[in-house]
Order: sequence, then C-alpha cells, then structure tokens
Amino acid sequence: MDIKWGAKTKAAIVTVQKGAKGNLTWILQSALYLEGFNPGSFDSIFGKGTESALSKFQKAKKITADKKAGKATSTKLFAA
Repeated sequence: MDIKWGAKTKAAIVTVQKGAKGNLTWILQSALYLEGFNPGSFDSIFGKGTESALSKFQKAKKITADKKAGKATSTKLFAA
C-alpha cells in the first residue's frame, strides 16, 4: 500500500447515494462537514440532510450536482 490518490484508488471508488447506510456514508457525512457543508446528523444514513449538503458541495466545486458521491465528488473531497 502506497497511500497515494492514484489510478488504483480512483478505480476502487464506489458511488454512494440516497438510501445508503454504513461506514462509507458516515465518512461522506464527516468529509462534507469538514468542508463546511453540514449534513445534519452523523447517523451513517444517506438521507435528506446528506443529500442537501452533497448537492451544495458539488455546486460549489463546479462538478455535476447529481446528489451522488461518485468518482468526481470523492476526488474533490479526498484527493490532496
């Protein structure tokens, strides 16, 4: 493991969307909060608050505001 944001990491990204539950959603909620987009509660459930925060983040970063956390969104949130 080289801890780089490279091709392998980007290829492994899964899309997280409304209705998702679990650790990936919690990480998404936390990352959005740290970027200044409050998803509401940190409950590991991708609901209205997370969807709204994600949409605002996507618009601010000028990426497609599809309310899904896929490759483009993850790159903006996590790539250094």
